[in-house]
Formats: sequence, C-alpha cells, structure tokens
Amino acid sequence: MHNFKYLPQLFASATIGTVAIGPVSAVGQEMETVEVTVVRDENSIMPSGDGTSSFGFDKALVETPRSISEVSADLIEAYSLRSVDDLVRLTPGAFTSSFFGIAGAMDIRGESADNFYRGFRRIANPGAVKTNIRGAQNLEIMRGPVTPLYGTGSVGGQLNYIPKSAKTDTTKYIAEATGQIDATLGSYDQKIIAAEGGLPVEIAGRAGGIYAFAEYENSGSFYDGFDHEDYLAQVTFDFDLSDTLLLEAGLQWQKSNAIQVSGWNRVTQELIDSGTYVTGGAPVRNSDSGLGSDRLLPQESGFVTGAAPNFINSSFSGVGTFCSPATVDGGTSNSNYSYNGFDLFCPGVGTNIEDSYALTNPGTAQIDHSTIFIDPLDFADTTAITAYVDLTKSFNSGTQWKNQLFYDYMDHTKYQSWGFTADYPGAEVIEARSTLSFTTDFETVAVDHITGVSLRHEDLDLNHAFYDETFDFRDISVGPTANDRIDWAVSNPYANGSIVYDANGNPVGIDGTVRRNFNEEQVSTLFNAGAFYLADIQYNQLNLLLGARYDYYDVEAAEEARSLLGILFADANGDNQPDTVSGTEDGLSWNLSVSYQFDSGFVPYLTLAESSSLSTNQLGGIIASTVENGEFLQDSELAEAGIKFASDDERIYAAVAAYDQEKTYRDGQTGALIAVYSEGWEFEARALLSEYFSFTATATHIETTEVSDGALAVINGAEFAQQNGLEAWQVYGGRIAGVRSTFVGSNVELDRGGLPDNMLSLYGNFTYPTGLGKFTSSVGFSWADETYTDALETVLLPSYTVWTASVGLVASQYELLLSINNLFDEEYYTSADLFDSVVVKPSEGRTGSLMFSYKF
Repeated sequence: MHNFKYLPQLFASATIGTVAIGPVSAVGQEMETVEVTVVRDENSIMPSGDGTSSFGFDKALVETPRSISEVSADLIEAYSLRSVDDLVRLTPGAFTSSFFGIAGAMDIRGESADNFYRGFRRIANPGAVKTNIRGAQNLEIMRGPVTPLYGTGSVGGQLNYIPKSAKTDTTKYIAEATGQIDATLGSYDQKIIAAEGGLPVEIAGRAGGIYAFAEYENSGSFYDGFDHEDYLAQVTFDFDLSDTLLLEAGLQWQKSNAIQVSGWNRVTQELIDSGTYVTGGAPVRNSDSGLGSDRLLPQESGFVTGAAPNFINSSFSGVGTFCSPATVDGGTSNSNYSYNGFDLFCPGVGTNIEDSYALTNPGTAQIDHSTIFIDPLDFADTTAITAYVDLTKSFNSGTQWKNQLFYDYMDHTKYQSWGFTADYPGAEVIEARSTLSFTTDFETVAVDHITGVSLRHEDLDLNHAFYDETFDFRDISVGPTANDRIDWAVSNPYANGSIVYDANGNPVGIDGTVRRNFNEEQVSTLFNAGAFYLADIQYNQLNLLLGARYDYYDVEAAEEARSLLGILFADANGDNQPDTVSGTEDGLSWNLSVSYQFDSGFVPYLTLAESSSLSTNQLGGIIASTVENGEFLQDSELAEAGIKFASDDERIYAAVAAYDQEKTYRDGQTGALIAVYSEGWEFEARALLSEYFSFTATATHIETTEVSDGALAVINGAEFAQQNGLEAWQVYGGRIAGVRSTFVGSNVELDRGGLPDNMLSLYGNFTYPTGLGKFTSSVGFSWADETYTDALETVLLPSYTVWTASVGLVASQYELLLSINNLFDEEYYTSADLFDSVVVKPSEGRTGSLMFSYKF
C-alpha cells in the first residue's frame, strides 16, 4: 500500500472513545432497563434498520464494516435531489467533476464510480446519459472496491440503484391501489411530469404486486442554447408463486437527447477571477466548398498524406501539435519551445507558433456563466434498457436459494463540434447469478454463509473520433463559425472521394473530399465466470466478515479503425485485416473485516480488501492492446478503519472512516499505464433532534495522486504562451499536447486536478403539522475547498459554498414543494474529467422549481 497516514490516529480515537463511553456489560451482570423514545423519521433520513447490504447479508448499516451511505426516495424528495451530481450533498468522499455536463456517474475517492442496478454492474456511463435518481426507492453508495458478491468494479466505489416496487416496510405487498402524479415547473422553461402507482395482485390465491414509474422532461437550461428531452419508464412485478417461491421481475427504459457541454474554453486565471475572456476568431481554414462549407473537413483541419504515419490518422493536423522532448543531433537541438524548464519539439508549428495558431481580431470581453461552448449542430441520442428476473426459493431450515438474471442494453451516439463523435451501437451485458444462503449455529458462534456462482457476457462496440479535438479556437462570446467547427465522423468517409495509390499500391492521398473517420473502433466480447463465498461470523459482540471470489475471464477484442487513407491502426501481421486478439486471465478477490459492537452503540471496524478491476475503454469494453499481456485485469487494494454509531432510540447515526487505497490501470483512450493512490478520511452524521427537526452532515478530506509518464497532457494555452514569451491569443487557434512526462519529467507523482482536498455539507429539515397538512422546509449548504484545474496546477479554482432550500406543504392527497438551488447565486467552477487544463464548467445561477403532487 502507499502509506497508512490516517489509520493509526483513527484506531487511537476508537480506543479512547469506546473506553470512555463505558464498559461492556459482562455475562451475568444485572442489566439496567432503559426507556427509549422513538421519534418518527418523516423523511427517511436515518439509514434503514436492516436490509440486504452490499455483502448480501441482512445487516444494519451501522454493523456493516465499510464506508456506505444510503439515500431514500423520501430523502431525494425532501432535499430536492435531481441527479447523481446532487448526491455529493449527502455522501462523504464524493465529488463529481464535470463530464461535459452529463450526470451519468459519481466520482468517489477520486475515481469514477460504477453504476449498479440491484447489485449488478451496468454498462459504463461516464458521459452518455443522465442517471435519473427520482425513480429509485433507495440508493446505496459504497466507497472503495466492490465486495466479492458483486464481482469486479471501480476501486473508487459504486452507486447501487434500487427501483421502486410494490413491496412495503410493514407488509409484504401494498394492500390497495395507490398512485401519484407530479408536475414540476421551474426556471429556464423546466417542465417535468411524472406518474407512479402500484396495484396489489392476486392470482390463484397467491399474492403479489406491480409498481410502475414514468417521467417525462422537456426543459431548457441556465446555459444558453442547451435544452433536452428525457424519458424514463420502469415497472416492477413481485409475486409469490408458492409459499416458498418468490418471483421478482422488472424493466426500465430510458431515452434522452441531452448533449455534452464543456463549459468555458480559453481558461486563464483572469477569466476565473474576473470573468475577462480572451476574444478573437479562429484562423481561417474553411475552404467554403459545397460539402462541409459550415465546418472543417479533414482536408481543411489537416493535411492528409501518405507521408503521415497511420497512428496519427495519416494526416498532419493543422489544429494541433503533439510535442515531445527535444533531442540533440551533432550538437544542435531541435527544440523550438519549452515548458516548465523542459525543452520541447512541437512539430508542425516551426519556431513561430503564432503563424499557425494566432487568432484574428484579438481582444477581451466580459462573459457570464450562461455563455458556454455549444453549437446548434451538436446532437445526441441514447436509448437504455435494463431488465431483471429473480427466483428465490426459501426452505424451512432458513436456507435460501436465489437465482437472478440481469440484462443491460445501451445504444448511444453523439457529436460535439469541438471535434468529438461517439457511436455505441447496441452495447449489451447479460449476467446470471445463483446464490445459496444459510446459517449454522454453534454454542457461542453464529455463522451466516453466502456462496454461489455467476456468469457474465459483455458484447461492446465503441467508436470514437477525436484526432482533431480542439477547444480554444472558438470564441464562445460570438458562437460557432465554419472555422471552429470540426466535422462529425461517419461510417463511410469516402462517399465523396477515394484513396489514391502509388505504383506500389501504397496509399498517398485523397481524390475528392473525405469525411471524418472514427479513429477508434474497439470491438470486444468478455465471458466471466465467478465463484464466491462470504461468511458473517458473530461471537457475542465480535463480528468477523470474510469473503473471497475467484474469477475467470475469456476475452476477445479487436481494433478495427482505419486511418483517413484506409490503413488499419492495428495490423501486426500486415494482412490488411483487423487483428482479433483473444486471451484468458483469472483473478482472486478477497475481503477481511473485523468489528466489535459496544453496548454504547459504537462499532469500530477494520477492513482489508483486494479486488480485481478491469482496465477498459469509456464504454467498459476491453482494449485489444491489453489482452495478450493480461493488462486488462488489474488489482486494487484497500485498507479502511472506521467507527460507526447508532443510538438505541434510532435518532442518531454517525460514521467516520480513514482509508488508503490504490490501483494501477491502462487508460481507456491513450493506453497509458496509470498508478493511482488515494487516502483520506470521511465523516457522516444524521440525527433526528426532535419530531420536528433533523439534519445531515458530511465532511471529507482526500488526497489523490497519480503517476503516469504516458498519460495525455493537453497544455493550457495561456500558460504555454506565457512561458514562451507570447500572448495567449497567439496560440489559441490550436491545441498543444503531448505525453505527461514531456512536460513534468518521468515517474513524477502529481495531485489529481479538479479534486478539492476538503469538503463539508450540512443540511437541516423542519416539519410541523398544521390544519392544512404537514409544513416542511429544508435548508443547507455544501462547501468545497479551492483546487487547481489540472495536475499541472495551471489555474486555481476558488473555494465555494452553495446553499439550497425548499419549503412545502404535504396533505393527505396533495403536496406542494418549492425548491431553490444555489440560493445565494454563488459563482464557482468545476474542472473537467478530460481536458481539465483547457475547459472548465461555470456554475449554474440561482434556479427554482415548483412541484405539485396529487396522490390517490
């Protein structure tokens, strides 16, 4: 492990705290009778008392020896949570950077987290479609590697989505038909309508229930030019086939046309501090040809020639340079620029980069947060389908046999005019899991067992075009022009042109006009067979939680992309056919946790875990270049110590954890090897102060660093210009990039950019009965520390505090809820997951919404 800086302090605190609370009651000692007053939890703020945990056991959250947070449907409504980005208000260790405006997945402990659906890992979704949390009955956010029950996953953590169903807490199924219709109107033409309802079902004397939820949104946005239309429908069915056999099934369908938005480009410290933006038009590159007169075709944004290597798409880019360390030949250096004291060779721009990249008519202007990099030609279309079927057999002995089938599908395409096109046609995942749960009791020890097997098949096809991806050439105060709009990729780039060959059959150029190609076409299939065993061992107040999993992987992958001259990017044997690579690997994951439950309600614990994780592309597919050497499978490690507390009267819950975790993986886009180290501590508290007042609080300190010589570094243009005696506008017409070691040296450990070291949140809720119904209100804030945009620390983003508030009235058949986000109109900024040195997302201003609900 990296180190254990925070763990000794936490162990010391645990020892002092638990001893100070008082002794543990001894066997035979006369017990004192304590009267407990239970306060009704109106908004389900407190964690559920019991339920199947991430380990599969019926353990209360306070007894589960991992850092986990629960967010209920009631809490989502009470705090007006809209997306996974809002979950950071209630989740320590979470801070979600901007993945170009799409709230698809959380970032936990400095890593992109996986999305799970009822315990099954979904297709990766960092920036494809928003994860709508309003259809969830419960959300479980676990920090750290996945447990042996679930298989492989992100070392950062997981968001497990539990859909609404006809089950209830007090009875097995709802007793009568119930329903609700919601209508929401808000700022910037926000319009949402939702409906949900459940029915009890009885067939041949057997009980069951069906529940459905649907939502439609057609809304504008605080950001100029951005609007979206989203659909979500889900249905669940639960039915007792017999006294001992339970059927559970569900289907979810989602459709969206929300595009990605990067935010601001031409990022400088002055832009962040005062809103002063460098203006100026892109260099004139468009030829005004009939085809693509409104955008840059490959022959306009670059020079397509057989002299250009195929790994740079057989084209010398005119909108970007890829720098490398300068070399010396015969006493003469080829250096033409420098950065951070390192001499560089940046091809294609000579010694006067301004001759190629200078803006026209440069100047400055003030811009506001609603002005962003966006284009009317940008598009996106996503369809996602998720389905499941469970059959659970219960035996008189208490043994339970559960067989589950899970299916996930996504079809997604998008285009952003800064030069990115993606197409994921018909991505599919299917997984089957069979689990046997039973208990063995000894005289002083009780052991709950879970053992089982799983089979998973993934069929994923990723197509990306990004070679001329450029941000700074557009003046967002003016909007898109033909000289700063990169053409989108198409499946047949040669509809209006053809490849020219020389006498030896080598491609040398293009006759006519070529369209943009996909420079990544990664096709992969994965078969995973796993076997797992977990044991929950209870000896008086001492608990030992053990788990192990063995996984076998059979992978087949290919890179099918061809350059603009039809040359395969990967063709090891030279047969002009895509290289299909296959291989097998296996891995062992394990978890060891020990905890002790004091009579005072404190539960200290220690967890050590190792988990296998997959090195994948953005869709979750296996990259062909990692198959032969087995690098598609990497290990992650976790050491975590914590203390949890739950009061007897169920009015207080608190947890603090210190952790140290690390992993090594291959980057999904560049193939670079990256080692990530994360350590810190997390605190969470929830309390029912009275029948009227409640609050939640979180605190996080996190330090995440990484080492990667080969990671892609896109350099901040203004910083590059300043270090080379130029003005920012003289380089903004193109992109300056290279591998990271070119700019910082080899084997350098850097802080991850855009991730604040310290975060806090505090939210309070007040309810009071009136003659009209129950009056509700909530108010709170989230605070984030200052942080640099990127690992090279070029621009400092200030700390900020964002307040949200709501007020409502809940009656027997209707509800009104007024919500205000960013109550005091705080201006702040979040860094991007990609291109973090050149784009930053400005905050939304104050927005409000009014929801009316009718219940029947």
